[in-house]
Amino acid sequence: MKKLIFSILILLISTFSYGIIESEFKVIESKNTLDAQNLLLDINKASKSDMLKNGISQSYVDKIIEYRDITGGYKKLNEMTRISGIGKKTYEKLKVKFKEPQNIKLNRFNINKADDKTLIYYGFSKKEIQSIRKYHENSIVRNNLELKKIISSKKYEDLKDYIDY
Repeated sequence: MKKLIFSILILLISTFSYGIIESEFKVIESKNTLDAQNLLLDINKASKSDMLKNGISQSYVDKIIEYRDITGGYKKLNEMTRISGIGKKTYEKLKVKFKEPQNIKLNRFNINKADDKTLIYYGFSKKEIQSIRKYHENSIVRNNLELKKIISSKKYEDLKDYIDY
C-alpha cells in the first residue's frame, strides 16, 4: 500500500513539475525555420531538382529557370505570370511552393538588342514593346531621354538602373 501511495505521489509531483517547467518557456521560431519546415523554395536559388521534387512539372521548371537566367531573378512571385503558359490559375498553384523573394538585383540589358521575350520578362507592356520596335525602324534608342519618350514614366523609373543603350 505504501508503494502504491508513494508511486501516485511521485506521478503527481512529476506531472505538476513538468507543467511548471513547460510554461516557463515559449518556443519562438524564425521565419527561416518556418520556411524550411514548410519546404518553401527560394525561387531565385532553387535548383531544377528541388523544384521537381516539390511537384512542379518539368515544363514550368524550365520556364521559371529561363526567366531567372534572363532577368537575374524574381523581385516578386507574381512575375511568374509574365511567362508564356503561366496564367493566373497556374500562378495560384505555383506560388504556394515558393517564399516571397527578397533583395534581388536584376541583370542589365540593352534596350536596342533585347528581343520581345526579354522585354516582356522585364515587365514591358505589348504597347511599350510596339513603341520600341516602331522607334527602331528609324533609329536606335541612344539615351534615357529618348527612352522616356517611348515608355511610361513608371516603367522607366523601375528599370532605369538596368537598361543599357
